[in-house]
Parts: sequence; C-alpha cells; structure tokens
Amino acid sequence: MLHVLAHVVPEAFFDVLKTAPLLLLVYALLYYIENRLTNTPALLTRTAKFGPIVGALAGTIPQCGFSAAASALFCAGYLAPATLISVFLATSDEAVPVMLAGGAGAAQIVLLLVVKFAVAVIGGYLLKYTVFRRFKLATDEPVEVEMSACDCSAGSPVRHVVWHTMRTSLFLFAVMLVLDLIVHLIGEDVLASLLLSDTIFQPLLCAVLGLVPSCAMSVLLSELYLGGTISFGALIAGLSTGAGFGYIVLFQEKEGRRRAFPVIAATFVVAVVGGMLAQAIYG
Repeated sequence: MLHVLAHVVPEAFFDVLKTAPLLLLVYALLYYIENRLTNTPALLTRTAKFGPIVGALAGTIPQCGFSAAASALFCAGYLAPATLISVFLATSDEAVPVMLAGGAGAAQIVLLLVVKFAVAVIGGYLLKYTVFRRFKLATDEPVEVEMSACDCSAGSPVRHVVWHTMRTSLFLFAVMLVLDLIVHLIGEDVLASLLLSDTIFQPLLCAVLGLVPSCAMSVLLSELYLGGTISFGALIAGLSTGAGFGYIVLFQEKEGRRRAFPVIAATFVVAVVGGMLAQAIYG
C-alpha cells in the first residue's frame, strides 16, 4: 500500500498543480465580471450562438484544466450547458502526448481531434436547441454562486481569488487521490478485460470508463487503443466523456450540483452515439 501511495500521491498532486494556474485565471475573471464589468449580459447574449463552436475549440487544446475552468464558469451562470458539454466532448486530457509518445502518427492525432471536434460541435448544437433550449445565461439578475459566499467587496480581491483557487485545488486533489487509488487497486489489466474487445458495445463501455474523473483514464484509453485492445470509435467515446476535473468542479460548486446530472447524462449520450458512428465509419 505504501508503494501505491508513493506513486499515486505525487501523480494526483502534479495533475492538480497543472490545473491551478488556469483556475486562478478563471476565478479572477469571475471576480472581475461580478464586480467590475457592466456589459456582461449583452456580451453573453451576442456570443451565445457561437457557444458550442468556441467550447469545442477550447476543449481541443490538450490541457486538462479547461474542463475545470469551463465548469467554474458554468456554475457562475456565464456558460450555457451546451457549451460546457462541447468543452467536455472535445477534451482529450493526456491522450495526445501519450499517443505521440506511443508512436501514433500525425494522421491519427489529427483524425482524433477532428472527429472529437465534430462530435462536440454537432452534439452541442443539437442539445442547445433541444434539451437545453430553455436555459438562460446570467442576465440582469445576480447569480448566487458559492464563491460569492465571502463578501467580494470586503478584503483583498487577490486574497479572495487565491483562497477560492486553493479550496478548489484541495478538493480536486482529495477526489483525485481517492480515484487514482481505486484505479491502481483494481488494476489496469482488469479494466481492459472488461471492455469486450471487437464488439459493438465497446464504445458504450469505454464511455462509462471515461466518466471516472481522472486524467489516468485518458492515458489508459490511449494505451489500450495503441495496443489494439479497443477500436477508434471506443477511444472517441471514452475520451469524449473523459472531462476529468470538470465533473469534480460541478459537484464542488453549490450552484453546479443540481444541474450536474443532466449535463453529465447528455455528455454521455452524445459520446456513445458519436463513438458508435466513428466505429461504424473508421473501425
């Protein structure tokens, strides 16, 4: 057990450390929006129709912190659920560097990113005009979010932003540590054996695996794909649900909890359908 902890603790710590600077920027932006910016509602209204495209572009960048940042904006009422889901669907966490290190060619990487981007944009717009068509962004009414629990007008803005970043980072670290311990105790070989190689259900099972909010899942899925254990469609499905820290932030923020399940469910459905279509086309 000590050996496992010696491996898991630094891994979880450095995963969160990479995300902390981006969270700091996002919470600083939220503070500025809530206390300084007066034209936010009009700006949000004008740009809302491009949400899924912008979300997919942001998620395509190989950085696991974007999903967490997007969740924080969503919890504050400044990001629509369809846009958040587009970020989740496009995010690949550690897949790109792992695949490059494993010998994947440029064509494979480009195909992966293009297909995930297409799934994110198409899925995002379908959800925007169907399931989440009644959702309204923050407008003239103030949005009560957990970060506003401390009086932003009192005390240093820097202290407020840093405090909230540290609290979220500690929460991420605790959850990541528990999840990574569970994954290590179960074993990657056992997880791989559950994925029913060469079946139509593989995208569904990989999508379930991707729901585990850990960067380790993107690494595992990439290695299984490179090793021939899972199909390209299954990789797409698993990486599309693999939003990493994004899910954790949804449940950590008070305003995100009640809307977390519809967002996660919609992400899962789009990921499975997209993965199955990719499997039918590319194998």
